[in-house]
Amino acid sequence: MADHGAEKPREIILTACSAIADQLFKDGFSFLKSGPKLKRKARDLTYNIHFQSDRNNVAGRRAAMWIHASVSSDIMARWRLENPMPWNGTHKPSLAIITGGQIGNLLPNSSWMEWNFADISRRTAQIDEATSAIRTIMLPFFALFETPATAIETLIHYPALWQSSLIEYALAHVGRDAAQHAMRQYLTANPRIHARYDEALTYIRLHGPITHRGDTGAELAMIANIHAFNLTDI
Repeated sequence: MADHGAEKPREIILTACSAIADQLFKDGFSFLKSGPKLKRKARDLTYNIHFQSDRNNVAGRRAAMWIHASVSSDIMARWRLENPMPWNGTHKPSLAIITGGQIGNLLPNSSWMEWNFADISRRTAQIDEATSAIRTIMLPFFALFETPATAIETLIHYPALWQSSLIEYALAHVGRDAAQHAMRQYLTANPRIHARYDEALTYIRLHGPITHRGDTGAELAMIANIHAFNLTDI
């Protein structure tokens, strides 16, 4: 039961986000309270850190927050408009998104991470821990995109990220050979997804495009079919 005289979880979390933003200001991030999120623009790329409140927060008991990252590219958005997939549509903000996820999913072995600011005696420590996690996990993740080939080679094997989007990123920023190589490496390392890819590719060639997304193997098969990848050697 909520303590109606206690601090409201939303107010606590906004204050915590502002404190995190103060610590990351020198890293070039601006704070958008309406998100709430942090944002940094670097040439073509936009790095976003999103703060999400747990809907099960209770005044006086729980003021938990999850942190997510996303990386967007203006070049990616333009490329997708010129090379549309059936599920992308047009002029959507999501066209620019390369990849992202909950902070624990930005690690090679994904995990769930959250911070609870309800206990005032531990609030400063929780803020510092959240900021430290951003510095040690998110900032190196963002830094990978300074060299697109490195980002693709590293992140294609992270299980919780969006492999189909990374392949599109490779096509847009590095080239077809790099995209094909990354897909080959990923499918070779993931036989179950490779099997779904083969099944989807057969379906596409017999019946036409798959118009919805949600299965990694099917999404990769659509990209391979449209861009005439040659992956017969895997």
